[in-house]
Amino acid sequence: MYIKLSGKDGALHRLGKEIQNVFQNLFKQRGKWRRKALEVAPYYSDVAPRATNARKQIICMYDGRMDHGGIADRLRGVISAYDVAKQMGYDFRIYFDHPFRLEDYLEPNLVDWRIAKEELCYNPEDAEAMFCGSNGTWVEPFFQRLWFKKRFREANKQLHVYTNALLLPRSKRYGELFQELFRPSARLEQALDAQLQRIVTSHHITNLKSQASNLKPQISSLKPHYITISLRFIGLLDDFTERDGKHIAPEEQQRLMDRCVAKIRELYDQRAQGKPVLLTSDSTRFLRYAAERLDFVRYIPGDVVHIDYQDATSDDINMKLFVDMLMISRADEAFLLQTGGMYNSGFPRRAAQITGIPFHHVRF
Repeated sequence: MYIKLSGKDGALHRLGKEIQNVFQNLFKQRGKWRRKALEVAPYYSDVAPRATNARKQIICMYDGRMDHGGIADRLRGVISAYDVAKQMGYDFRIYFDHPFRLEDYLEPNLVDWRIAKEELCYNPEDAEAMFCGSNGTWVEPFFQRLWFKKRFREANKQLHVYTNALLLPRSKRYGELFQELFRPSARLEQALDAQLQRIVTSHHITNLKSQASNLKPQISSLKPHYITISLRFIGLLDDFTERDGKHIAPEEQQRLMDRCVAKIRELYDQRAQGKPVLLTSDSTRFLRYAAERLDFVRYIPGDVVHIDYQDATSDDINMKLFVDMLMISRADEAFLLQTGGMYNSGFPRRAAQITGIPFHHVRF
């Protein structure tokens, strides 16, 4: 097996970056987190109304005043903060209204985490903000947990938590906590049912025709089995806005798409065992391209945006975001493909973690 040592993609460079990030955690991280929290300090005032809650509240805030990443980054922050708040016995809430209202798509399940805007306190006598970010090192969850515990203990009536921390990167507790907090809204569940039915119908209709005259009951009784394959191009195909996006020439784009299609075909032959493949990607161009060339591929139509860069998003865009995520969670297994300048996305990882299905990161 050949291991590349030199260059930006080499093992030595990656090891050096890892060591650098570890030291950043050790010596710089908390200072950075304190400085980030100061970005929202102007919203707090001595003349603001005092808090009315009797029990200390830990409130995850996604109100457009700070960048957090995409939906997977935000939800992992929610799960991380909830994990610590639950262990410490504090009341846990989520205020998520930017660029959409979270409860329009994910409703409270076993825990009512909702809080109205009017219940938020911005008087520094009772409330303050904290920030806890991520830089992806293996030691970081340890430092993040310590920071959460310290700040949670020190808080008065309300602590407004801005975070995308990941305390449970591989634990099955992530899925357990997710399901304590969330269930799909009725509209989202209907959209999921429609997509599952579509996958079953389109993949099995040929076989079922020869088995029954009444087709619909047999289709609806089938348990859908499928795998998902995700690809994050971060603007390489010129159809997605991303802060860290890269540009490549049209001929390179074509080679990249063809290479990815070939890899999807290879995975289907090796792992799918005749199951349909649901593709998710930040590139609608690639989704269409792959579906035109691979008859076993399905995808959920619609536009994809990065929610950190939007002041508002349409319901169709939001619905696709959550359908993609929960369709991955309900698959038999999930794959992330990465090659060239493509991104190592956390979206399918966290989606797979919701239900604990096998997840595979395939670099090629």
